[in-house]
Amino acid sequence: MHVAGVPMTNFLETERTLLRDFSRTDIPTWYTWFNDEDVTKFMNKGFFPNTEAAQLEFFESISRSESDVQFAMVSKKDDELMGVVGIHNIDWIHRHGDMSIVVGNRDHWGQGIASEAISVVCEHAFSKLNLHKLTAGLWEPNVPCRLAFERSGFVVEGTMREQFFCEDNYVDEIRLGLLRSDWVQPPHAE
Repeated sequence: MHVAGVPMTNFLETERTLLRDFSRTDIPTWYTWFNDEDVTKFMNKGFFPNTEAAQLEFFESISRSESDVQFAMVSKKDDELMGVVGIHNIDWIHRHGDMSIVVGNRDHWGQGIASEAISVVCEHAFSKLNLHKLTAGLWEPNVPCRLAFERSGFVVEGTMREQFFCEDNYVDEIRLGLLRSDWVQPPHAE
């Protein structure tokens, strides 16, 4: 896979997770996550039904993109698809991109795999893609997601007040950022 002429590895890994390219065989599992109210509770998704065809269309567009890098998160233990992590809207001139992560498989919630995946993708972004900064956005009630980003050194850079409607209330969007110079490399990367 190549992104804007930069050669990419076809996988990254953590202690428990293989981060690999998505394939068409992932789509039947992947698309269902965005129809699950618990998965999409703190996301700007789930308002309209997601279909396999729509996910295939997204898969094809992300596969052609030169400003997005996206990985399927797969359990090394049983080869089960657990989630997705990526860097989007990469600006190759100013060297920044926006991270996203979804652990769609509920069986893997609360186990720290999101933190592991964020960390290894940060390593890839700063060491291989030569990015200067990563950003991420999340809905304020999504504390587990915020903690996962903060474990890799992300800090709150701003708040967009009452940006999203969630559970009969408006909630803030928290914007986080991480500079390469502030990045705390995980022990396995030293």
